[in-house]
Amino acid sequence: MTENPILHVLVVGFHHKKGCQVEYAYPPFIEDTTGVSAECPAAWKHLPYLALPDGSHNFDEDTAYFHLPSQQDPNETIYGISCYRQIPLEKIINRTPDMTRSTIQKSVCVLSTLPLYGHIQVKMSLITHAYFEEGDFSKISLLHDTYHHLNACLSSIDNISTSPHLFVGLSAVELVTRFRHKVLLLFKLMLLENKVLFFYSPVRPLCSTILTLLSLHPGLIENGLNKSANINPSNATQDSTENKNEVIVSNITPETEDNDHSIVSQKSNEVVDEDIVPNNTFVSNIPRDPSIDSLDEAAMQYNMIGIAQINSEDCGVPMSIFDNGNLCQPYSCLSYMDILTDPSVRGYVIGASNILFKQKKNLADVIVEIDEGKVEIENIELKRHLHLTTEDLRFADYLVRHVVQPEKEDVFLDGVGWEGGDEWIRAQFKAYLLSLLRTSLLSEGAPELNHFNPAFISAWQQTKNYQIWLNQEHQAIMALEPCHPFAGQLSVADMKLRISHTMQSSRSGRKLNQAVQNTSRAVASTGKVVGGAISQARGAVTNWWSNLTTTQDLEDEKNTPVIQDV
Repeated sequence: MTENPILHVLVVGFHHKKGCQVEYAYPPFIEDTTGVSAECPAAWKHLPYLALPDGSHNFDEDTAYFHLPSQQDPNETIYGISCYRQIPLEKIINRTPDMTRSTIQKSVCVLSTLPLYGHIQVKMSLITHAYFEEGDFSKISLLHDTYHHLNACLSSIDNISTSPHLFVGLSAVELVTRFRHKVLLLFKLMLLENKVLFFYSPVRPLCSTILTLLSLHPGLIENGLNKSANINPSNATQDSTENKNEVIVSNITPETEDNDHSIVSQKSNEVVDEDIVPNNTFVSNIPRDPSIDSLDEAAMQYNMIGIAQINSEDCGVPMSIFDNGNLCQPYSCLSYMDILTDPSVRGYVIGASNILFKQKKNLADVIVEIDEGKVEIENIELKRHLHLTTEDLRFADYLVRHVVQPEKEDVFLDGVGWEGGDEWIRAQFKAYLLSLLRTSLLSEGAPELNHFNPAFISAWQQTKNYQIWLNQEHQAIMALEPCHPFAGQLSVADMKLRISHTMQSSRSGRKLNQAVQNTSRAVASTGKVVGGAISQARGAVTNWWSNLTTTQDLEDEKNTPVIQDV
């Protein structure tokens, strides 16, 4: 039982002289002589601007999710869910002298100790609508009822991890559909603890995109955000190496560089027995089906289901990504920027709708443009770390095909839900992460490390979250075979997949794609003058290009010649 998970119900409004401000709080933040104090605590000074998003005047309604540090426990985060609405002044029955504009902008916001974003938002959206329909903001009884009703509903939750409401409104299917193969790149990016900015407007889909991505990491939303809003400025002057956990794995030096211009030569899939974990008494009892070498679809599904059904908590998961000065803020207002630039902040994942975030120099290592599904990485070294290997592309392609082009018949798989659905997608990423963790424990130079990109693994092993995991109990993960679940011999289909991914992801590839499209339009118009010969030639070129850049189904690979040591 969770006692009173809802801490406060607030009304945040925009004042034409004072800007955003908390107009009412129940219960009050601080008891005073009137019993009603809406003045924000110092640690929550950004709350009004987080609850009433930048540019909100451009929309009639919106929703913002944000994080605040707990007032009582430095190891806890408070989750804000704010429902914004804008209505014409003429609909207000009880007007006040400060209502000087033609529209009224306010948000009804709750502060919760449980990260049930979408579930609370659904309820708050109805309540906000009713509050505005009254046309009289002095009627606060509805806010009191909301506080008591939500606490009555949520206090019965014993274990948030098993709550059916945990991922309401967080569609993994939409995320994969939008970012396609790059969703795996974003998944791995979270592990590196960089400064990542997601940009979009309105705010609700912005926040939902970030939280959906986090939900792909097993246990992260329900148990991994406890320190996502907490910083300790007093640590800014301390030695950056202080309090680091000792790394007991040696750094991995990539033997071959897997870049955009070549495909890494595949080495033997032989399992390396020389694990670095001392006193290893575990023996792998989930062997990888050897038929995976032919990339058989049924074998892949079998292997992924087996891995996904392992208890991730016994493997030391969730990863402590948002800890030690690495922040997560689904929505960030402009005033929050002073926190982001604090010396004690090492990295963050933030969402913003104000273009000034993109224009701020050195604010982000990576900018994710949600509307275009584009990931901008300027740092060459980081690009190398996030390069997707052939095995990674196989996994990503497997996801995309099952989500974007689902089978005609619905298939329900025990433990992972409907094939191609949200639960299934999260199960696939859980299996990927556990396989990645297990393989990362191999000795330096093990060929299996190449399957996940040795440059990525080496960078990841230096992060706080990996070091914390390494020193926690995770022996259950030794039951896994140390290799990529999509390891196998190279084929022509892999080459086509690599070319397709490069054409869609790299700047030069996008330019070439655009050039081909422009040429096709020019040839089409010219063909009307010179006859059908050019049209036939254009058709041949189009077919060749389509075959080259279209991903081939893995089912067809058994009929494709195998290429050794490309």
